[in-house]
Amino acid sequence: MPRIAIAGFAHETNTFAPTPTELSDFQLTTTAPSGMRGDTILANPDLAMPIGGFVSAARDAGDTLAPICWYAAEPAGIVTAHAFERIVAEIVHGIATAGPVDAVYLDLHGAMVASGYDDGEAEILRRVRAVIGPDMPLVASLDLHANVGDGMIANATALVAYRTYPHVDMRATGARAHQIIRWCLDTGRRPAVSVRRLDFIMPPHRQSTMTEPARSLYAELETIEAQSPGVVSMTFNMGFHLADIPMNGPTVIAYAADATSADAAAERLARSAASHEKAFGIGLMPPAEAIRLALQQPPGKPVILADVQDNAGGGATSDTVGVLEALVAAKVDDAILAILHDPESARAAHRAGEGARLRLGLGGKLMAGHRPFEADVVVEKLADGPFAFTGPMMRGNMGNLGKVACLRIDGVRVVVAEGRTQCLDQAYFRHAGLEPSRHRIVVVKSTNHYRADFAGIAERIIEVDSPGLSSMNTAALPFTRLRPGIRLFGGGPAFKPRG
Repeated sequence: MPRIAIAGFAHETNTFAPTPTELSDFQLTTTAPSGMRGDTILANPDLAMPIGGFVSAARDAGDTLAPICWYAAEPAGIVTAHAFERIVAEIVHGIATAGPVDAVYLDLHGAMVASGYDDGEAEILRRVRAVIGPDMPLVASLDLHANVGDGMIANATALVAYRTYPHVDMRATGARAHQIIRWCLDTGRRPAVSVRRLDFIMPPHRQSTMTEPARSLYAELETIEAQSPGVVSMTFNMGFHLADIPMNGPTVIAYAADATSADAAAERLARSAASHEKAFGIGLMPPAEAIRLALQQPPGKPVILADVQDNAGGGATSDTVGVLEALVAAKVDDAILAILHDPESARAAHRAGEGARLRLGLGGKLMAGHRPFEADVVVEKLADGPFAFTGPMMRGNMGNLGKVACLRIDGVRVVVAEGRTQCLDQAYFRHAGLEPSRHRIVVVKSTNHYRADFAGIAERIIEVDSPGLSSMNTAALPFTRLRPGIRLFGGGPAFKPRG
C-alpha cells in the first residue's frame, strides 16, 4: 500500500488589515489545535479539518501516513517572512527526511499572502515540488475562498476545494483529495487540467451555498463531475476579495483523463457561473433599520443580525461596536451579541467577578478611526479555557477564547473575549451562559459561517451594514494591483490601474 506524507499550513490573508500575522499566531488554538506535529495530527479521528478527513480516508484504504506538521492562524494581515519561512522549512524538511513516500498531501487555504509572495501557496507547492521531483503526486486541498494563481496550478498535481459555505464539508474535501491521489497512483498518470477565470469579484456575503445562486452552481458542479466521462475532479473557488493581488477572483478548475474533457467541463461551469453575475452584488441594511425590521418579526424564534463586515474570519478586528451602539440606542429589551474581541474588558470582568457592576469602554480599540463604547455593565457570567463545538461545521474540535465574559447593558447582552474569531457556532454563546434560541435578536460577527448552526433557529436573517475590516463593498476598497478589467462586484465597475 502507498505511503503518503501529509502536512498543512493555512491562512486567509486580508492585505488591508494592518496587523501582520506572526509565528505566534500559528501556535494559538481558537477553532482548531494549531501547531500539531507528527502523530499528534493522527490523534483526533473526528478532527473537523480537511487533513482530518484525509487521515480517515487513508486509514480506511490501508495507506501508511507520514505526518509532518499542521499550522493555521485566524485570518489577519500579511504573514511575516519569519512565520512563513519557519513553517515552510519545517514542512519541506519533514517531507525530505520522511523516508520513501509515494505521494504528498497538503492541507492549504489558497488565499495566503506572505511577505515577498503574493501567492503563498504557490511558493509552498514550488518548494515541495523541488524536493519530491516532477512526477510524484502532490495534491492540495483548498478553501472555497482560494485565489488560485498560475503557480499553484503548475506545481500541484491537483487542487481540490470545499463545496460548501459555511464549510461543512472540510473533512469530505480531505477525503476527495485522497481519492485523487489514489487515482494518480492507480493509473500512473497526472490528470489534464483546465482553468477558467471569471471576470468579476464575488462579495462573500453573496457566496453562501445555502442560498442562490451558489447552491445551484455547486449542485451543477457535482452533476458535471458525476456525468462527464473522463472527469476526475471539479473545483470552483469563489475567491477571497480582501486581497490586493493580481490573482484575486473566482476560478473554475477541471481535472480529467484528457484535455478535451477537462476543457469542456470547465467551460460549462464557468459559463453558468458567469450567467449569474448580477446576483453577486452588495446590498446591506443599516443597523437601525435592521433592528426596526427585526422587532417587527413575529415572536417565538430569534432574528439573526449578521455583522458581516466585522468578521474575524475575513481578517477583521471583531471589535467594532456599530451594531451594539444601535441596539442600546433603540432600547432593545432582549438581544445578545458575540463575539466582541476585547481582551482588556474580558480581563476586567474576570477581576471584578460575577454580579459586579462596572464602567467599561467596550471594543473600538483596534480599527483606525473607531472608539470604545462607554457603558455601565453587569457581569452576568464568566468562562475560561476550552469548550466543545456543537454545530455542524466544527463539531469534533475544541475551541478556546481564553477569558470570556457575558456583560449586560440593560436588555442587551454581549459576549466579550480575549480571543479573536468569528461567531460560527452556538457554543460561543452557550460557553458564556446564553441559549441563542431563547432570545429575540441574536447578533453574530460572521459573514456566512454562522448560517450552518444558526439558520435552523432563525425567524429571519438580516445582513447589517456596520463598519469592519472585512468590507463587503469591494468598490470602496483601495485596490491597486488587481487584474485590469475585473469587475469589483457582480455588474459593478471594472478595475482600472492608477497612473
